[in-house]
Amino acid sequence: MESPSPNQFAEAVERRLSLQHSQGPSPAELAAEHAKRQKFRRLIDPGILRPNPELQAVESLKILYKLTENLIREPENPKFQRFKTTNAQIQKHIIIPKGTVEFLRELGFHPEVDDFQPFFVFNPKRMSDLKIGSAMLKESLDLQEQKSARAMESKQTVQEARAEVIERVHLAFMDDRRAKMELDEREKQLRAARAQAAARQEAQQMERSRSRHSTGDDEDVMEEPEHSLSSAADQPPPYND
Repeated sequence: MESPSPNQFAEAVERRLSLQHSQGPSPAELAAEHAKRQKFRRLIDPGILRPNPELQAVESLKILYKLTENLIREPENPKFQRFKTTNAQIQKHIIIPKGTVEFLRELGFHPEVDDFQPFFVFNPKRMSDLKIGSAMLKESLDLQEQKSARAMESKQTVQEARAEVIERVHLAFMDDRRAKMELDEREKQLRAARAQAAARQEAQQMERSRSRHSTGDDEDVMEEPEHSLSSAADQPPPYND
């Protein structure tokens, strides 16, 4: 059996590598990538999210994500390959918060001093780590955004429920007030009606009283002539001689 020539051997190796590439990452590579993803997730939470205030932690994740996206988009751009640690935003969101420098190192950045100026410089050989870390940052930021949206929705629901309760209490108060006003008005009308009835009754009594007095005086006047006639009749006739 003839041994393969160097050209044939090279072609066979190239075909095998091409076949492996077309089949995607090997199981070992997938396992290594999964382990790297899990490590980045732990560096984010609990590494950054738990020990820092929520707003500060989220802002730090956004700055880290921006650094990674700039490098992925323009890997040869020198201004994205390093940055000063004395920068105000870097100090506030990367240097001071807990866990952010550890994450930055895992992305592939390392500290250097150039002309007495401290920098963080990216190692181009760590581009695969940078891409995985960037994906995990995006994943975490998306989860935080969803969490904020749910919290906002829940807060809005609570506010709407509170507003509904307040509206119901207000309507109940207005109903009670209207009912009280109607009751007061009915009682007022009833008192007025009673007063009118009492006044009419008193007027009728006075009218009857005046009528009785008037009738008694007429009877006295009518009886006087009868008394006079009766007296005259009882007297003896005058005597004539």
